[in-house]
Amino acid sequence: MLETIDFYREVLDNLYDGIFFVDTEGLITYWNKGAESLTGYKAADVHGRNYCDIFKPLDKHGKQLCEIDTCPIRKVFHSATLTEIDAYVCHKEGHLLPISIRIAPVREVDQHFVIAVEIHSNNSPRYAMRQRLEELQEMAMHDPLTGIANRRFVEINLAARLEELKRYGFSFTVVFADIDHFKSVNDTHGHMVGDRLLKMVSATLAHSLRSFDIIGRWGGEEFIILLVNVKQEDLFALSDRLRRLVEKSALTLEGGEPLSVTISVGATIAQVVDSTDSLVERADRLMYESKRRGRNIVSIG
Repeated sequence: MLETIDFYREVLDNLYDGIFFVDTEGLITYWNKGAESLTGYKAADVHGRNYCDIFKPLDKHGKQLCEIDTCPIRKVFHSATLTEIDAYVCHKEGHLLPISIRIAPVREVDQHFVIAVEIHSNNSPRYAMRQRLEELQEMAMHDPLTGIANRRFVEINLAARLEELKRYGFSFTVVFADIDHFKSVNDTHGHMVGDRLLKMVSATLAHSLRSFDIIGRWGGEEFIILLVNVKQEDLFALSDRLRRLVEKSALTLEGGEPLSVTISVGATIAQVVDSTDSLVERADRLMYESKRRGRNIVSIG
């Protein structure tokens, strides 16, 4: 019997997808290598811990899923029916990761009732992003710290998008985001922590976009995002969603304490009369308006 269990665990460990088991108390009893690769957590980090405490899962609107009425795993315990959802979970490095979750009730060999959870990111922009980042590396147009596009790449795409707008009427939006109080983070925790925060924020933003949107590091702690086909009435909601996802991200420091940051955001839809400079200046001005109004705010115009 033990040989059979070891065989199945070896099979599960060699799958690409993440798979873990949760008991009736919500505690993780098994964690495969795919889950390690996807989330950054080793089996020793999570075994015996509550999955909600580790993942802090959110729905697509940034709302907590680990509530009594909305917890998908608790629902499976009560209904004993297979459930599939899309969600964001917290990676070990702090950024939010979009994944698909498949939850099924099973029984272990010793007849204990558990939940088997499969997590994967096939439905996220991850694979398209990987291909795009490889192209950026070949062109030397990516930011070496965060791995997203650099300022030069964004400038080239801004010019191209403006040309498409003027020729064909293809609309696009520029979102300018700046990390609040970033200097104080560097002064308090050091530049290594500051670099990790930059990676966390850029990863959260990048994973929140569609495969054809573009995010780049404009300089320092500033990020610029190009969104395609955004209507004026949706501009605030889409920009505020990015702000809220960053706000809910958290970096775990060596002592175990979490460290979060917020962003101030300015967003504007490109106009036919715009130049690259005028468009960026308007988004930048709106971002500083958010700073003036108290930070962790979105201003649109």
